[in-house]
Order: sequence, then C-alpha cells, then structure tokens
Amino acid sequence: QEMTPAICNSVHTPTNAIGSNAILIDKAAALAGNYVDVTSDNTSPKVAQHTLYDIRDNKPYTVRKLADGNCWMTEDLELDLSTSSTTISVFRARSDSTTVESWTPSWNGGYNSDVPLNSNTRTPDASGNYYYNFYDVTAGSGTSGQANTSADWSICPAGWQVPLNYTLSNTKSYGSLTDAYGLTVNGANNTNTNISVFEGVPFNFARKGYYYNGGRYTNGPQGTLWSNTAYSNSIYAYHFSYDSNNTWPQNYAVKNLAMPVRCVAI
Repeated sequence: QEMTPAICNSVHTPTNAIGSNAILIDKAAALAGNYVDVTSDNTSPKVAQHTLYDIRDNKPYTVRKLADGNCWMTEDLELDLSTSSTTISVFRARSDSTTVESWTPSWNGGYNSDVPLNSNTRTPDASGNYYYNFYDVTAGSGTSGQANTSADWSICPAGWQVPLNYTLSNTKSYGSLTDAYGLTVNGANNTNTNISVFEGVPFNFARKGYYYNGGRYTNGPQGTLWSNTAYSNSIYAYHFSYDSNNTWPQNYAVKNLAMPVRCVAI
C-alpha cells in the first residue's frame, strides 16, 4: 500500500488550500521537497497526493495530505461485502494497525441488532456507490448497546481507520479536518455554505444519499459519511454531513442506516 502513515508523516502539511487555491503534486515530488514556500506563494499551496491500493481487492484510492496534518482518502471505500460467505481481513481501528483478524459479515439484523440488515447496501448501486451501516464499518466490533465510545476494529485497509468523532479525538476526525480549513470551530456544527467547498479539491466529498430499511433516500442536498464512534444514546452513532447551509461534523444517525465511509491514515 502507498501513502502509508509513515510516508504521510514525512510529507509537508499544506496550508488552508481549497478549490482553485490548491495545486496537486505527486507523493514523489512531495518527498523530494518540491514545494514553493507558502509564505511567498500562498496563492498556490501544494497538496501532496498519491494512489493507495487496498491489497485485499486491489482497488485504487486517491490519497491526499490535508491541512489537518493527516492523509485522507479522497474517495469513498468500495469494499464488497456482498454475501454472508464473504470473509475479509480487518484491522485495529487505531494505533495497533498491524493486528489482523478475519471477519465474516452477518445478515438479517433488526432495528436494534448488532447484525447488519440484509439489503443491497453492501454491493454497488446503479451509480457504483457502496453503503455500509455502523456494524459494517466497525467490522462487527460496534454494538447496539455501545455509547460514547469508538469501536476497536474497522473495514479500512491496514494502517487506516474510520474517522473518530471530535468528542473523543481532536485529531483524525471530521471536526478537526473542518477546523483546519476554517469551516468549524472546536469541531462544532456550523451554519455556512459549503457544498461547493466540500465537493471540490481537496475533499472530493459527494452527496450519495443513504439506505434505510431496504430503501434508498437521496436526502436532498445533504452529503453523509460515517465515523466509528457511538453517540450518547446507544441507538445512534456519529457521522459527518453537510449541505448548502450547514456543516455537521458531529451529526448522528441510527446505527443500521447505511451510508458511505472514508478512511484516514492512523
């Protein structure tokens, strides 16, 4: 896998660069120190990017080092969990990222069950988008009774994790990411106009809707992405969402709702 946490740490952290204000350069150029001093060229800050290959299925993902100092996938995870016979390698969600375990997803769960719903959310929809519920993204380590804690495992590749919620970590969370770009303060939900910001460089977020009780909801103009942290009411878990008027890095939803997921380097 490329753009590992070690490589990410050795690459320059860009300034607050959004949209046309960012110039993307390859990892090799970043490692070679091919940056213009941002104090003299702050109209064109450089954002390092490279391609990660998930060795479990060889799918490529574009990875960029962003202004919070972390490397983020700029594409949603597309790990196929399509049948109950699927067994995948999953990893510790935090620092112990080399510990591996085989996980076989279960099916036919209910509203308040630790088992994912049997639906079409684990295979691509007509547009090629993948959706997972909280039990999926935590590789079964998140439970229906869990509250105010993060799950121990995730379906991200080795060395990567589903983002934490800001209440438990002011780094590697959507709140710390939006803070770094001046879109929020202390990871709090904020009222502003951000669709054009989030759906351009460097984030590449997309409004893909979600699945619930077997039905797909486009959810209007809102984009959503899971965290791996359970909410104070154990029925819910945190997620990041945005629309044309708001940024919600600490929104929450029922755990068996299925939505896209991103990964951040540990």
